[in-house]
Amino acid sequence: MVNASISDWIKQLSEEDMPIFAGTVANVTKALHSGKSSASDVANIILQDASLTSRVLKAANTVHFNPTRHSISTVSRAVMVMGFDQIKVITLSMALIDNLRVGEQRAQLIQEMAFAFHAATQAQEFAKQLKLDDAEDIFVATLLSRLGYMAFWAFAGEESLTLLNEMHEGIESTKAELKVLGFRLTDLTKTLCHDWSLGELLNDYLNNRLSAKNTKVISLAVDIATTAQQGWKQVELETVSKRVAQICDVSVEKAKKLVLSNVNKSKELTVLYGSEQISRAILLPDHIDEAEALPKLDIPDVLNDFSAPDFDYLMRVSQEMTQVLQELPLPSISIVLEMTLEGLTRGLGMDRAVFMLLNETRTKLTCKTGLGKQVDELKQQLIIDLASNQVFKRVVEQRQSLFLEKSNEDNISKQIRAMLEGSAYLLMPVVVKNKVIGLFMADRSSSKRDISQQEFIAFQQFCQQTNMGISFLAIQG
Repeated sequence: MVNASISDWIKQLSEEDMPIFAGTVANVTKALHSGKSSASDVANIILQDASLTSRVLKAANTVHFNPTRHSISTVSRAVMVMGFDQIKVITLSMALIDNLRVGEQRAQLIQEMAFAFHAATQAQEFAKQLKLDDAEDIFVATLLSRLGYMAFWAFAGEESLTLLNEMHEGIESTKAELKVLGFRLTDLTKTLCHDWSLGELLNDYLNNRLSAKNTKVISLAVDIATTAQQGWKQVELETVSKRVAQICDVSVEKAKKLVLSNVNKSKELTVLYGSEQISRAILLPDHIDEAEALPKLDIPDVLNDFSAPDFDYLMRVSQEMTQVLQELPLPSISIVLEMTLEGLTRGLGMDRAVFMLLNETRTKLTCKTGLGKQVDELKQQLIIDLASNQVFKRVVEQRQSLFLEKSNEDNISKQIRAMLEGSAYLLMPVVVKNKVIGLFMADRSSSKRDISQQEFIAFQQFCQQTNMGISFLAIQG
């Protein structure tokens, strides 16, 4: 039976303090383990958050994650290049930092997060050194193995002061936690792991069911992070290097370089993920000059303002789409659609863009996927009957794009007008093998900004490239 106090904490964290993080974890985990997930599914989760989108793209264009330095302009492409598992690491790391930016015990929280990110990076790199298949899952498990501690120091009130006082008086932390809270913070982590579905590997680690090899890797990384937080000197570096050498089957000198490289990497990545404070709290050994040891992180500029049109960015997405269609394996049609929606919202500056699918009887359009404002509602509710919405019927039958302005709204039913709530829409038929399968629709319904004729021409040209790409994929089978 879960301790009642833990239940209260879980409810508070899930409903008030960290609901976005819990939701992101659940959505990413569900997409990756559904058995039929695609780059499109994972990208769509990231694209719901403009800030997260921007930072994921920055990460995707750094030498850490993209050694070839081929420019990546869309999240869909980033997922394809970097892989689901690495994207999960980046997304959850950023989401964790975003959700733990506040807290009365800020110093304690920063120390916990520095410890977690340092240990996670060491564990992931050791797993790669040993050629383990689940290096990214090991990173996530190590990072979240102290989630209960991080959540407590971020959101506890008077209890945090009381616990700190007990610990400062020399009471061992676990005993202090039981005395003040009635439960251990490790138990809070275990319950969060279960309730938020944080992953099987973390669950196994927390409950001592993990394989011996993975346990050894995580334990070694945790010990190194602990040593670092205690202010390690040259003798401590030599000691941990010998353990690394034994486990990773390398020389002591190479092990030392690996450990220090991992410290540098954890410091760089936490800046990339969004926190210089955490980066500064990850300590190099005392005898190493941090200013000399840590190279300047190269973070390329990526589009941050997603509202204003950027035709240069739209051109980059267009070029990226062409490149994807020339590579093997070929992308799915859903990836091409996702890249198109990214281009329309982030490059053409639309508030939202959706793809509507025509049914088999060619009488109705249903919103299948989209990006931007209020898209979730459209995906659940928007069904356009062509018989009572002549404007949409004309686009389908005549296979022509349309700049639908307010003066044409008489040809749209009251129900659809109320649902769309816009002043102007851009419509383009999606044609595959000389047959209309649906429509693209883009608008600025939320901001009520005007759409220019130049933007309408760019919309037509960009969507036409999508039509050619989808037709090519259909021919290839």
